[in-house]
Amino acid sequence: MELLVATLAHTTRGLNDEALTRVRLVVDTVKNAPGMINARLYAGRGGDACYLMLTSWEDEEFWQKAQERHNPGELLLNSSSELLTTAPEQWQMHYLWGYSRPSAQPTIAAMHLATVRPDQAERVQRAWIESLQRQAMQPTLAFAFLTRGKNVDSVTHPGNGMTSGQESTPGSTFLNLLSWPGETQQKEFYSDQNYKAFRGFLNQVSMERILTLEPQT
Repeated sequence: MELLVATLAHTTRGLNDEALTRVRLVVDTVKNAPGMINARLYAGRGGDACYLMLTSWEDEEFWQKAQERHNPGELLLNSSSELLTTAPEQWQMHYLWGYSRPSAQPTIAAMHLATVRPDQAERVQRAWIESLQRQAMQPTLAFAFLTRGKNVDSVTHPGNGMTSGQESTPGSTFLNLLSWPGETQQKEFYSDQNYKAFRGFLNQVSMERILTLEPQT
């Protein structure tokens, strides 16, 4: 089953050009791994010095074999530890839903990451997919997907003792990536009343983090 590995790195402000160069080198290295399907890179928008790498693998076995030479988090620590404010965070996910409108070029994106109480995970999954399916019928989204999985153990570098800024939390983790052609479409998406109702429910049963991003070519 296809596996998504999401790697999030926060870097020191004011070093964006150097950080982006280093992160792109890591992405290029990972692309050479056996079992790699594709890789996407996003940078923080609005002054947020962070980078999100999304790497898709044919299955978990290929990902496990890639740990020694092609783990994005380890590669970042080995090549760019002086630029990182915390160790990279990683999540190992499986796809639940996806959408792509080839005629729309994504220019702005957002990552919604929610850790849900175990007793509410199945309910949240159904409600999240239903909400996305409804909004996919309107021409606002350019590209989106929903995945479910878990935090991977924090990547730790023995040389500097750096640890992740967020520890693994019990429960199921959902990652929803959304992207739009522009800010107008993004605002329309977030203003949808059904979506607002779903977000209200989600805030009651989960811990959510949101990052606004820009796709990197």
